[in-house]
Amino acid sequence: MAQKIKLVDNVLRELESMITGQLNPGDKLPTEMELAERFAVGRSTIRESMTALVAKKLVTRTNEGTFVSEHVNECLVDPLNILIDMEFGKIKDLIQLREILELGTIRLAAEYADENVIQNLERLEWQMKEPGITAEFMQKRDIEFHAEIAKASGNVVLMELLNALREVIAANIESKDAMFLLAGNSNSMHREIIDAIKEHDSERAYNQMKKYFQFVRENGAFKE
Repeated sequence: MAQKIKLVDNVLRELESMITGQLNPGDKLPTEMELAERFAVGRSTIRESMTALVAKKLVTRTNEGTFVSEHVNECLVDPLNILIDMEFGKIKDLIQLREILELGTIRLAAEYADENVIQNLERLEWQMKEPGITAEFMQKRDIEFHAEIAKASGNVVLMELLNALREVIAANIESKDAMFLLAGNSNSMHREIIDAIKEHDSERAYNQMKKYFQFVRENGAFKE
């Protein structure tokens, strides 16, 4: 039994290395038979390894085959949720991590953002100022706003990690109504961030994002 478990673990590591190093989201994996021949193991070993990969949300299985997951951030969300659920960390810790990452990201975004990014940011900023919008709508647009900045950085790893952090933080917000007020009162900061990005002024963008997180810390509505 121990030897079987070790064999599955070895194959699992090889498959993870193949997925992360050679394939892209949406790519189709070889069949179980092809993988069994490649790794010189039985199909049952491949099947067990695939079950583990599905559980980790690295791959998805359909009638058409097995594919690399297109939702990479789901692989990051579960561990973050476990940290919070088991009280190894608190939401304020994730907010602090998000701040550290976003302050680095905003410099890259200001440098590389094109006109399409700026238009998307302005559209989202305008939507957040629409009269009569709901707290949930406000929250979603705020998340999209910061996701667009991460995307503009050109760093896919930063983008996916920040997306996961935002998802976990948003799910643990104590009061959406409080978040509504928080996001609404930060609209002027969103505008300042856009203006800095339009001018490709990395230092100004950094300082505006720093002010945003200072505002979040002082007026946040998150569980401790």
